[in-house]
Formats: sequence, structure tokens, C-alpha cells
Amino acid sequence: MPTTVQNPNPSAPKIALVASIAWSLWNYRLSLIRALENAGYEVVLFAAEDASCAQIEQHTSAQFFPLHQLSRRSLSGLQNLRFLVEMFAALRRQKPDLVLFFTIRPNTLGNFAAALAGVPSISTLEGMGISSSTPGWLSWLTPKLYRWAFRHPSKVIFLNKDDQQEMIQKGVVKAEKTLLTPGPGIDVQHFSPRPKSQTSDKIVFLFVARLLAEKGIREFAAAAQTLKAKGIHAEFRVLGAVDPGNPNTILESELQTWIQAWFIQHLGFQADVRPAIADADVLVLPSYYREGVPRSVLEAMAMGKPILTTHSIGCRETVVEGENGLLIPPRDQPALEIALQKFVDFSPEQRAAMGQKSRLKVVAEFGDAQVIPCYLDLIESILKA
Repeated sequence: MPTTVQNPNPSAPKIALVASIAWSLWNYRLSLIRALENAGYEVVLFAAEDASCAQIEQHTSAQFFPLHQLSRRSLSGLQNLRFLVEMFAALRRQKPDLVLFFTIRPNTLGNFAAALAGVPSISTLEGMGISSSTPGWLSWLTPKLYRWAFRHPSKVIFLNKDDQQEMIQKGVVKAEKTLLTPGPGIDVQHFSPRPKSQTSDKIVFLFVARLLAEKGIREFAAAAQTLKAKGIHAEFRVLGAVDPGNPNTILESELQTWIQAWFIQHLGFQADVRPAIADADVLVLPSYYREGVPRSVLEAMAMGKPILTTHSIGCRETVVEGENGLLIPPRDQPALEIALQKFVDFSPEQRAAMGQKSRLKVVAEFGDAQVIPCYLDLIESILKA
């Protein structure tokens, strides 16, 4: 791929977006990329290269530049130093007017590179993730990295009030430098209700996430095992893959044990999750991951599905108890089993009504129409400053 591009409109401000992998830009930032292009900006993208690069080039005018030293799994100091140098060189070469960082390494090391290159930046913190849900040295180090890194951005965007307030109270970022958006945004036209591809008298529970312990996959599988043993008339489907290299992933052998025992049906990784969501009756995410606002939940809500998730930061924002879903305590398998049984006992009409309220809630509160203008207004104000 090219390393430099001649701007067809030299007067257009250049906006760079940086994430850990190209798939993240394609799957989560497509609406923002298109909105920036429609607003007249030149857009350049930086991330570790994967198969999504072709989709980005096909569906946008943005130029993609691979980051060869960005490893989201490596904790090597040398590897991270290489990424810092690579990011600095890329910013000096492309000379964007503003850079938007997403995910932990771009938000930390990327901001150091932007400061060295003299490029203003915006950081989006999409939850605290593994660094807060798992005690240890990582949970101690991450806030310190953010405190140093967040000296540079013009703004730090948060997706929920809890993360925003915690980071302010810990002195990681000043209150006046923060901005709260209603989640990550969701394309409610792309994710819209559609009929099931098949009819069944069984209720279908669907788990959609990376297969990390903190996402509640073990609780989901254990609840499925217990309820199956009781003769519950339901199917338990899992959409997602193990995450090799992540210390909190489940093992492939553990997954295969569940599959072979018929507790769950494994759908694997799917680039387009809509068919699987359409065929489900309830989206289940018993997460204690410290989500920003879980995108899989918003996607299911937009497709008119009731939600079963935890009363934890990021997740609880999506559900009004008893209206569009149910909330349970995190790490509570018995509570999960009770909630699953409640959904079985609900009539199809009750579940459909909850799904309709999910759709109304996501359109009113979490759609791109609420989120994208926040970015566009902020970018405009920074460029004019």
C-alpha cells in the first residue's frame, strides 16, 4: 500500500483515525468515516492490517495505512516503543490536521506520538475493559498511562457517566477536557428488524462477544447446561471466537467440551451478525468486562430484540428493567438461570413488545443521529480554535 497520498483537495482538512486493527475501523467507525467525508474532510486511517482493509477501500474514499508495529496483545516494552516510533513517523509523514484515537494503545502511546509530532488529538475511551475488570498490575498501570497520555488530547470522549466520573475523580483527566456521548453510535438502518429465516417452537438465546471470561461466557454455558438438564425448551447459541493471546480468553478445548455436550451451538465468528441476531429471541450478555456501552447489545436492540445483561457499568445503560429486558448482578449464575427461565415463561407477544421497546430506545438514545454530530461539532470547534 502507498505511504503518501496527494490530497485531491489541498484546502480540505485532513482527519486521521487510529485503532488497533482495521476490522475495528470497518465495523465500528464506518458511519463516522462516511460522515467526515460527506462533511468535506480528507480521511486517512491507521491500524494493524487485516482482511477488512479491502472493505474499507471499497466502501469509502479513505486511505488506509497499515501499522506494522501495533500489537494489541504484546506487553513488550520494545514492541510498544517500536509502535510509538512508527506512529510518530506516520503522523509526521501524513501531517493530519487532527487525529482521533480509539482503543488502548492508540489512546496511550498514540497520544505520546501525536504530542511529539505536534498534531492535536481526540481520544475516545470505550470502556475500561480488562484493565479494570481483572485485578493486578495491569489495573494499576493503565490509569497511570492514561494520566500521562491524556495531557495531550483536546478532548477525551467517554461513553458512560461512570467511566467519565471515575477518571475525573482519580485525576486522570480534567473535567473540562471530557465529553460524554450516548454510546458508540449505531446505524439503525443497517441494524433493523427482520424476520427469522426459520421457525421453531424453541426460544433462542444468543450470546455475541469475544469469548473472554469477563464477557460472561462461562456463566452462559453453565446456565445452559443446568437449564438443559431441567428440560428447558430452548437453544443457546454463541457467536464469537476465542481470542488467542488474550490472557482471559477461554480455551478452544473448553469451548469444544460445551459443544460436544450439546449445551451450546457455536456459530463461530461472523462478519455480518445480523442473520444470527434475526434468528434469536433474546440477546444475552452477562458481562462484567467494564464495557463502554456494549455494541452487540445495541445491535440487537436496533433489530428489535429484548436484552438480558448485567447491572454493571456500560451494560445497565441499555436496559430499563422489565420494559426492554432484564438486568442481573454480574458473576451471578443462579440469577442468570432465573432470568433465562423468565424469558421462557414470557409469551411470544411479551417478548415481542420488549423487543419493540428496545428498538425505540436505541433509535432515540444511541443511534448515529445522536453520536455522529457530537464528533463533527467537536472536530469543527478544534480546527477553528
